[in-house]
Amino acid sequence: MAAMSDDSIETEDLSFALEGRLTASNIGPIWAEAAQTLERNPDRRVVVDASRLDYVDNTGIALLFDLKRRRRPKGAEIEIQGLAPNLATLVPDEDPEDLTGAAPQAPFVGVFEQIGRATEQQITYTQRMLAFLGNCGAAFLLATRRRGVVRWSETLSVATEAGANAVPIVLLIGFLMGVIIAFEIGLVARQFGAVIFVVDGVGVAMLRELGPLMTAIVFAGRTGAAFAAQIGTQKVNEEINAILTFGLDPIHFLVLPRLLAAVLVVPLLTVFADVVGLFGGALVLVSFDIGFVQFYNHLLGAVGMNDLLVGLLKAAVFGFAIAAIGCERGLSTGAGATSVGLSATSAVVTSIVWVVVLDGLFTVLLSG
Repeated sequence: MAAMSDDSIETEDLSFALEGRLTASNIGPIWAEAAQTLERNPDRRVVVDASRLDYVDNTGIALLFDLKRRRRPKGAEIEIQGLAPNLATLVPDEDPEDLTGAAPQAPFVGVFEQIGRATEQQITYTQRMLAFLGNCGAAFLLATRRRGVVRWSETLSVATEAGANAVPIVLLIGFLMGVIIAFEIGLVARQFGAVIFVVDGVGVAMLRELGPLMTAIVFAGRTGAAFAAQIGTQKVNEEINAILTFGLDPIHFLVLPRLLAAVLVVPLLTVFADVVGLFGGALVLVSFDIGFVQFYNHLLGAVGMNDLLVGLLKAAVFGFAIAAIGCERGLSTGAGATSVGLSATSAVVTSIVWVVVLDGLFTVLLSG
């Protein structure tokens, strides 16, 4: 059993010895006695003789470290002598001032350096995304040439989940968009006696812009995140590695069905959003003395098939972009369950940004 003996009570230096075994079973009284001795002699130098220690466990190392790190006045330091080399390496030799000092601060990163790093990351991501889109395009071309490449059962299953189950929320959003646009424009147009031209605004806005745009945003939040989470979970569970082991291409096996489903489903959802949006606008204009028949007749002259086709083309491109981004984020998922959530979040944010960017490009290029 370890013991602590005071060898020099009357001398200028206070010295005591630790001997035997320092373990969790006997460390309590020894630690308490050492602390009391140090408190009674705050101004005396302390020498701890550890040469007769036979065995020290983690609690003993903690006692030695506590003695070594205690802050005492100058000339009243604590010195541990005779500690075996194999034990001395376990007791850190830091200065107490270093232990209590402030933590080192991270190096300052300037604004331009932050911009440069962000730009580099974006360029790297763009290159990876372009390579992925190239592989997807090659898969599309191969699907048109060979039968059996496309897993149609999986495609229909994904289309049902992403399309049919999303109809209620798309109808709600489309209806509210039509109501809001008609009401806001109608309040302004009534001041100039031009309420009938609200029909033009509602028709063009729903068919060319808000119909495909709001449908794509809903699709990105609901289905794009699901694609990233599904494939990301498969990546974490090493199912992607199993697919590669069997000689299958993840692009054909997992990505292609989702791309085809998105390209087919988003235009159909856009049609639903357009119809209910126009119906919502017609309901609002009834309060502005514009009947359903008058609304319908004026709408036929305000918009044409070209407006509908532009909106459907946008919807197809939006669907392809959302599915591609979701699948790419899923395939890039790291290790751990947390990475799946990060991939899903990144897929939603990136998809919405690119949908808005593509919508702006379409508006400029197809404004005629």
